[in-house]
Amino acid sequence: MFHPDAAPRGVGFGENQAFWMHDEAAGIQIGRRRCNGRMLMSKDLRFDGKVALITGGGVGLGRAYSLLLAERGAKVVVNGNFRESGAGPEMDVAEEIRSAGGEAIGVNGSISEDSVARRIIEQAVDTYGRLDILINNAGIGAMTPLIFDAPGPDTDRLVENHLHGHLRMARAAFPHLVKSGAGRIVTTGSSVALGWESPAGWDGSYSVAKASLFGATRQMAGAGAPHGIKVNMIMPWSVTPLVERHIGHTPLGRWMTAKLQPEKVAAVVAFLAHQSCPVTGQFISAAGGRVTRIVFASPPGYFNPDLSVEDVRDNWAEIFGDVDEAGNMRGFFEVKGQPTEFAKIKELVGE
Repeated sequence: MFHPDAAPRGVGFGENQAFWMHDEAAGIQIGRRRCNGRMLMSKDLRFDGKVALITGGGVGLGRAYSLLLAERGAKVVVNGNFRESGAGPEMDVAEEIRSAGGEAIGVNGSISEDSVARRIIEQAVDTYGRLDILINNAGIGAMTPLIFDAPGPDTDRLVENHLHGHLRMARAAFPHLVKSGAGRIVTTGSSVALGWESPAGWDGSYSVAKASLFGATRQMAGAGAPHGIKVNMIMPWSVTPLVERHIGHTPLGRWMTAKLQPEKVAAVVAFLAHQSCPVTGQFISAAGGRVTRIVFASPPGYFNPDLSVEDVRDNWAEIFGDVDEAGNMRGFFEVKGQPTEFAKIKELVGE
């Protein structure tokens, strides 16, 4: 039920607000705001009472996520990569949030160590008593080895960091997200997983590691569903320290610096982390204000119980799908997971 309430603490919230009501159960705030002399009704998505943990939260995208969730009322645990001093930029972000009236702590430690991952989660719960949101943002980059030189040390290092890091953080967070009743996990993929030629060539590390998260996201979404946990992937296009370091000198890197700021991605991640998010197991691309869903899709295909090599050749157009001049497929259905493909095969082949 909506009810009048006192203004929540947050970063720079409510300066021009006349009146608002808050639906705590739905995490929605309805208010009247003054704009150019007119009072406008708005519905703000809030995170009051929620605790969010952002890995890699001290810089780039992670910093933008941390600040936005705090502005919207969340208590934020900002994780930063290991420093021998025990403190890094995550402490500055936490202090920035606290200085603006929000609640936040900084926690230093690498997601590449299981004991550290568990400590990060434990510190969040010990400090705030719960955990509702895990944003797996931390990650490292490399453009070697090239795919036909792989695997190599960088392949192992990046798969360990991106895939294993995501999984061990989710594993440690899982019982607390179950207790939340509306737990949210946002994994961080990349469009490079769809195929990408880096300045060094077709890499066999970063793209491959990011591709593994399609499967991890779907598996976690399935396992989390009975517990009210929703898991979705963000595929961000944004200037980040990683982008600046690896491709900042290229035309693409310069364009991203000029056009693709982290704050535009943060708005999408905040919605995926909100309790009102209606989907799970989905892949969402965000770039400079453009947001779209990425899907696995299939045309109806060709079926012959006596299939031969020549049948494949002669019916390739049907197998490949009806495409327009630009190669875009018409009449496709979404492959939501292995069961979708299996059901279609079983429909044709029989029980």
